[in-house]
Amino acid sequence: MSNISSQKQLLVVTDLDGSLLDHSYSWEDAGVALSALRERGAPLILNSSKTLAEMKGLAVDLEVHAPLVAENGGVFAVPNDTGLTDQCENVGRSGEYSLETNGLSRDFILSIAHGLRARQGYKFSGFADWEAEQVAEYTGLSLSKARLAQSRFATEPILWGDSTLRYVEFESALAVKGIRALRGGRFIHLMGAADKADGLTSALTLYQKAQPNVTWVTVGVGDSANDLAMLETADIAIVIPHADGPHIRPNTARVVYAPLPGARGWNEALLKVINEYY
Repeated sequence: MSNISSQKQLLVVTDLDGSLLDHSYSWEDAGVALSALRERGAPLILNSSKTLAEMKGLAVDLEVHAPLVAENGGVFAVPNDTGLTDQCENVGRSGEYSLETNGLSRDFILSIAHGLRARQGYKFSGFADWEAEQVAEYTGLSLSKARLAQSRFATEPILWGDSTLRYVEFESALAVKGIRALRGGRFIHLMGAADKADGLTSALTLYQKAQPNVTWVTVGVGDSANDLAMLETADIAIVIPHADGPHIRPNTARVVYAPLPGARGWNEALLKVINEYY
């Protein structure tokens, strides 16, 4: 037990694919650190490009009872039975969750991106173009989970099949309409101004309001450029390496580089931080 004040508490905000989840979508190798966070009452916020429909079941499997950040910050969902919804403003309802949506709607994003494709002949396709079977093929998800992945409010993942020069043109044309194209681990994500850093900030603000006597220490965990803004917003950034590529390099005061890819690296890096604070 360290001598750090008991009024300090970790708030962990983590990416999923390639970070907490292996490429087989397994989190089992992170079980020790997950249990340690639960035992210490440290909230774990799942922050992903995944949809809310996908993340609900995963939260149950992980025994996570905390807000979820879906679609790269486009959706912030708070379980209604946590007591945290009293601190929320301007929210809608979706079943057992209260929802805040940020950025642009998926319908608007698709109208612009598909319009550019029709006029300029850009070669790309995305979730809106594919049947569930194709989503399953490209993602490695089961057919049922692929259908959940298609249930989107604020983003569109695409695979680019054209030249780099054409991509730069496409990206610039999207930007004129306020749409960003952000490279993730597998896909390019088309979205509005919201990002994963907004999800971390929303979660921190919520917990600060609910427990004002606690000094929250935010821990961001991620593996790709899609996670950089979130990592640079956190007090402590944990970088999960790729098995076949270099680390990302967040520009922030404290960076912990996990020794291994995926859930095993997540487990070791989180245990290191947990042991410092409890």
